[in-house]
Amino acid sequence: MASQLHYLTVQDILWINLQVTEKVQHFSFAKLEEATYYQYAYGESRNIARQAARFLTGFPRMSPLDCGNEATAFIGCLTFLQINGLSIELQDAQGAEWLQSVLSKKVDAETAINSIAKPSMHHQGSTGVRATIKGLLSEFACTLLALTKA
Repeated sequence: MASQLHYLTVQDILWINLQVTEKVQHFSFAKLEEATYYQYAYGESRNIARQAARFLTGFPRMSPLDCGNEATAFIGCLTFLQINGLSIELQDAQGAEWLQSVLSKKVDAETAINSIAKPSMHHQGSTGVRATIKGLLSEFACTLLALTKA
């Protein structure tokens, strides 16, 4: 695991949202900033799964963007995990159902994250945030379609 955690910026989140919705969305900057900062933990920020779970549930609840909050949170969460040395073991066909089980509180978010995030031999942070995001957008195309067609 990395000795220092890596975080997505507000600009990264806006770019993810642009990719998943294919248009610029209106947003509340204060809410967007607060929602993005759900990646951070109070006190010591060392529990990647807990911080990813906090972001995954908090970002859509805050709903800072006019459209695509769930899809943005999904890709943002997976990106956060990968840039911090974890690989994702989740099939595209199950992505939307996995996210809905977390957002509906059928499954605890941290438990759900731990079920799909595994230590990786290849640290994704070295490929860059944008490259990691592009890879996830491609890998989870069906999930994103399901999350954004509503």
